[in-house]
Amino acid sequence: MSIFKAVLGICETKPLSSELWSLEGNKARVKLSQMPEPLQKGGAVYLKGGGLSKPVLLLRTEDDRYLAFEDRCTHFGHRKLDLVPGEAKLRCCSINHSTYDLEGNRLSGPAKRPIACYTVEQSNGDLEITL
Repeated sequence: MSIFKAVLGICETKPLSSELWSLEGNKARVKLSQMPEPLQKGGAVYLKGGGLSKPVLLLRTEDDRYLAFEDRCTHFGHRKLDLVPGEAKLRCCSINHSTYDLEGNRLSGPAKRPIACYTVEQSNGDLEITL
């Protein structure tokens, strides 16, 4: 990540098209079966808008688990998060780079609190994220 992107809080993670997910009550349903390309192991996308009060980071781990988090760092500014390539960590897209493990626990940086983790279940070829 460049210093320019860090200053502006620009993450590498791209949004998931609103056509590929929906909000149903307190659950976000991700239509895996309709994605033009599967989410790669070690890859991530985020969900934003569509009735969500806060963005959601969805990732697929190298060991093929799907995990979801509130996509907001807990330090001042509430910047979005990226999955750190090749590592089981999340990193804030700010200049301070708070980091978290894949259970949402703070590892380093100015953030003082963990990030919220959501339950992810597979159902009929899709994902259900309980918010």
